[in-house]
Amino acid sequence: MAKDLDAIAARTVSRAGIPHDELVREIASLGARWSIANDELCLQLRGAPMARCGAAVAQATKIADEMDHHPRIVVEFGGTTLTINTHDKKAITMIDLVYAARLERWLRDNGF
Repeated sequence: MAKDLDAIAARTVSRAGIPHDELVREIASLGARWSIANDELCLQLRGAPMARCGAAVAQATKIADEMDHHPRIVVEFGGTTLTINTHDKKAITMIDLVYAARLERWLRDNGF
């Protein structure tokens, strides 16, 4: 599965739409903490201390700035929720998957 994640993370950043079958396959490569809700890609981090979630949020914002693509992040007791989509398309596009793959790679590398 890590090979699939690296392949997604290395893709060209595009705001092109994604066929549903491919979207489902790509999200499965990200892992169980990722899902689709209301045309957004959603990450749920649960059970980690707030300071640990804060480190993940810092990395999420770093990737967002690098890609000029910014998620909505909610940090609260009990976990963190991150949602992202391509606002002008009102859909999940390749740039969202690339963002998610880069963040997921960091999360795995850092013991999440």
